[in-house]
Amino acid sequence: MKLLQNKRNIALCVVTVFIFLISWYSHAAVSVDYYPTKGWKVTAPEDQGIQSKSLLDMLENIQNNGYNIQSISIIRNGYLVMDSYVHPFAESQKHEMYSVTKSIISALIGIAIDKGYIKDVNQTLADLLPNRKISNLDVLKQAITLKDLLMMASGLNCNDSWERNWAGLFEMMKSNDWVQYTLDLPMEKTPGVWFDYCNGVSHLLSAAISEKTGMQTIEFATKYLFGPLGIVDIQWDTGPGGTNIGYGKLWLQPKDMAKFGLLYLNKGKWDNKQIISAEWIEASTRPYLDARLGGNKYGYQWWVNPAGYFAALGIYGQVIFVVPEKNLVAVFTGNIEGENMFVSSRLLKEYIIPASVSEKPISSDQEANVRLNKMIKTLAEAPSTGSIWMTENEGVAKDGLFKRTAIPSFTFDYPLGSTKAETASPAQVMRMKTPENVTFDAAVVKIPEGMELADFGTQYYTKGLQNVGSNIEVISNKEITLKCGSKAYRTDIKWLWSGSVLLNTILVSAYKDGYCIYMATHPMQNPENVAPIVQSLSFK
Repeated sequence: MKLLQNKRNIALCVVTVFIFLISWYSHAAVSVDYYPTKGWKVTAPEDQGIQSKSLLDMLENIQNNGYNIQSISIIRNGYLVMDSYVHPFAESQKHEMYSVTKSIISALIGIAIDKGYIKDVNQTLADLLPNRKISNLDVLKQAITLKDLLMMASGLNCNDSWERNWAGLFEMMKSNDWVQYTLDLPMEKTPGVWFDYCNGVSHLLSAAISEKTGMQTIEFATKYLFGPLGIVDIQWDTGPGGTNIGYGKLWLQPKDMAKFGLLYLNKGKWDNKQIISAEWIEASTRPYLDARLGGNKYGYQWWVNPAGYFAALGIYGQVIFVVPEKNLVAVFTGNIEGENMFVSSRLLKEYIIPASVSEKPISSDQEANVRLNKMIKTLAEAPSTGSIWMTENEGVAKDGLFKRTAIPSFTFDYPLGSTKAETASPAQVMRMKTPENVTFDAAVVKIPEGMELADFGTQYYTKGLQNVGSNIEVISNKEITLKCGSKAYRTDIKWLWSGSVLLNTILVSAYKDGYCIYMATHPMQNPENVAPIVQSLSFK
């Protein structure tokens, strides 16, 4: 009897393992007949079992609600079935991915483990960065592992989530060594237990990659990730000390973001080579902790949805969705603020996933397909008042030139791909964001009585800053000549916005027809990169 029971138990185990393997392989690397290393193959949605009408309805919903989504790329069965860009954002343009960068960092950690640079996820924080002296190194901090960092469960008192308005991030950015700042934070909780979003932790992961591989993170990524995928148009900023920023500031084209999503959909395989181990893909997209955001769990720098898909998420609407059940990747980029920031999740659930009705081609819907392609073409070519300035009083922005014909009239140059932003004061006639998300604005006021132009920036403008900031310091104030020959002043100011965000304002002011026309830009870093915008002010 006992022998019979043992045989039954063995049989049950075999069946269980068999069922598990069947289930795993059904979501394992998909069979593809090409890889888009050198470019995507494009088909009609119906050729990949997707209804064009549903995608058309989605675009109409986006336009009707005014969601500032700048691009959508949808991949089914490895083929590009929709690629939409909203003017002025262009197909060939890179987009800042914000926290989508964290999922790239996760992939690089996996590759570093695969190649033996890092032992495993159980290595301690101190072992990952052995050349750093760490303050507050108590028993809890000594216990922090790589896995804890990947899960956003370091236990460090980062004070750095969206729930805390990223106060800790801005404090870190004011320091001259972001890695050391984060390492020296005191402990708040036991590591590995509680999800607590922390940008500084992702920056530590980038530092660990550099430390263990002997390469800058971007060099390691180019050699082992971007290069094999055919991704060449890359921008990745560094923090103080030269470490590529682990939590953001990585720019890629949307279709290159889709390549990364396809790599994960295909369990790390690309061009018949295993770029990332399938085991790392599975481990990093497994739900570990409750992320307290829309019912999502958190993996290794990936968001995991209970519906069976996972996503790389960035603020303002940057997303890479990977939906294994539908053999689908969907990429969104945008500049959405407020409660609609991640409206793409709803669009995925209500339009894209339901549109994927078959694994095989379906009957062509020629009318819907024609309308869909026409709308995509219109969105790419036609500027709208929602994305750009288009009125005489405020001005017209077109092809990198802003022109205001209302009195006082002026022009200036701006980077292609810049988008409209809401004005922040009554004096502003326009405000925009560069593709790097640096704001710049132009304003007009009556010349303050008795005020010399040389004093406008140091007295009038700084007084206005006191209403929104503190620690205001004028770095320089010098006369310049605009390209039209008019005299102007450039005033450089450092100050804290909302008491925590360090900004470097460049102000250019000039007098004309009883008015002061002034332009300002407010980068957190590298102010000279955007100085040409405000210095291009002209009255001709």
